[in-house]
Amino acid sequence: MESFIQLGIMNLFVRSLPKFYDRRGFFQELHRENITNTFIPETVQDNLSFSKGPVLRGVHFQDNQWQILTVLSGSIVDVTIDIQRTSETFLKSERLELSDEGPNQLIIPPGVAHGFCTLSDEVLLLYKSSKYYGETREFGISWKSEQIFNLWPDKSWLMSERDLNFPTLNEFLAPV
Repeated sequence: MESFIQLGIMNLFVRSLPKFYDRRGFFQELHRENITNTFIPETVQDNLSFSKGPVLRGVHFQDNQWQILTVLSGSIVDVTIDIQRTSETFLKSERLELSDEGPNQLIIPPGVAHGFCTLSDEVLLLYKSSKYYGETREFGISWKSEQIFNLWPDKSWLMSERDLNFPTLNEFLAPV
């Protein structure tokens, strides 16, 4: 796959999108369907996320949804964990630093939960999704889950009530 680097979780990829500068500013191509469509179904929705640090969002996942996350400005730590029981990389986690200077794009497959925290004062992210928001079930796990807790920078985070009340991964995976 052109310019994509496979990470330790199955179908999780990162890449750096080049910027072409001149005296007016820069130009950057964010998405080219003929490159990503070899492994990602058609994307149907774009979402923009703006955060004023220090913020932690997540850890979220949706049924059967691919996402392409692009850092447009600022820098983040993104934490992912494979929660798909049938996956070869089940419970494998990754910690990535992403910024507008690169690497700046993450391809997140179905079955992989992810969250991010800000490293810069402000962060602007673009999400391309293969499913419409609300079309599939949405879940979350606590960022304090033992499997990923040590991957986050040590800070006091501003978080939503919803994200603060997610179950731990062990609670989420426990049989009902």
